[in-house]
Amino acid sequence: MPTVANVQSRWVRDEPVLLSAALDVESVRGGIRNTLDFFRRVRRGGVLEPTLRHRLGGQAGYELVGVSVDVGDEREIEKVHVDSRAAEDLFAKLSWVSNDETDSSLRVRFSFGSERLDDWYGDDQRAREADRLAAAVFPECAAFDGHRSLRRLLTRLVGSGMRMSERIVYSNAPGGGAVFHHDAEMDQRGVVYGQLAGRTLWLALPKRALSDLVAKRGQSAGEALRQLDQPSAALRRRLNSDPRFTATLVEAGHAYVLTPGDVLLLPSRGVDDVAWHSVFALGNSPSLSHSYGLFAES
Repeated sequence: MPTVANVQSRWVRDEPVLLSAALDVESVRGGIRNTLDFFRRVRRGGVLEPTLRHRLGGQAGYELVGVSVDVGDEREIEKVHVDSRAAEDLFAKLSWVSNDETDSSLRVRFSFGSERLDDWYGDDQRAREADRLAAAVFPECAAFDGHRSLRRLLTRLVGSGMRMSERIVYSNAPGGGAVFHHDAEMDQRGVVYGQLAGRTLWLALPKRALSDLVAKRGQSAGEALRQLDQPSAALRRRLNSDPRFTATLVEAGHAYVLTPGDVLLLPSRGVDDVAWHSVFALGNSPSLSHSYGLFAES
């Protein structure tokens, strides 16, 4: 485990931080097993609404108010809308991770309001209610919410009033994953990712370091950064499909293998001050992980 000073030093340089065996996976083993079973049912043609109805049925203060599907989003399977005592129009959205039909990786995202109008931005109360909804549906959230030392560390990185919101529950399928991207969003200071079952391999490094590696001869630093914002087809192939470039990243120390209990922190302080990353699912069985955005409450 790195020291707090080392974590802070890496954070301000936009470098990913690996916290090995940081989560108590055994304490949430039942929740992990049930969630893996849920994703197994979805892959066989199931949906989300019956699981929410069952898991929220014994908890006061929640009402399922509808189900929708965004026909403009080919990855979306189902969105379940929920009201709580303190907030209306919370939702849990089930979708495929990729447009690749051979990748059966899935995710459930918790938020509120209209996605297209960015309602999630700037409403701390509804964000906290969406976080509580995620914890009510997937009780393994307790591995993060109840981890006092992890929360103290994240608060030091983000500032007082830190919250873990825009929660996503992932089940990466064998051979699945994500191409190189970043998570720089409005007011989002970073991401905390925790591996709960299975293994993933990450290629992760600061955007500025990545731009240095892909810069063309004679290209300025600014020009190299901008080409990552709108990568050409050739650059996308190099980033995601070139074994030699992948080997270069691994040899430079930018590869991380996460096993159950490991946590990866990814800073995102701005569009150029952010950790870029890609993900590869390892092993022969679907994995389980949680990913939360880090925010300073207003």
